[in-house]
Amino acid sequence: MLGRLIGFILLIVCFFVLYLGSVWENSWMTFLGILLGAGSAILIVISRMKQNLVLLEGYKAALRELSKKPGDKGAMEKAHTAGIEYYKSKRDNQKLLPMDEHMIQHDITQIVNKRKR
Repeated sequence: MLGRLIGFILLIVCFFVLYLGSVWENSWMTFLGILLGAGSAILIVISRMKQNLVLLEGYKAALRELSKKPGDKGAMEKAHTAGIEYYKSKRDNQKLLPMDEHMIQHDITQIVNKRKR
């Protein structure tokens, strides 16, 4: 979250530097603005990827816990909640699609049925 905030602040600074470069007709200033823009975009993307990896690891940990106790309703609910958080983080609008809900249910059902065999 902090990485995204810093990235957006750098993006605003980038636009200001680009503006100054065009007003002063300084190509080095414009080049610096372009570098700041590229750097801020990379920072925002990396920050979002890290957040998604943390949520994915939480979802996998909840599924591993469920595989140890397949009959436990609490572990099943925890895995479902972690799955919802992970799949929501993959969308820009933070909405869960029916396909995402189906994938979560499929993962949980697969683990529960595997342990019953």
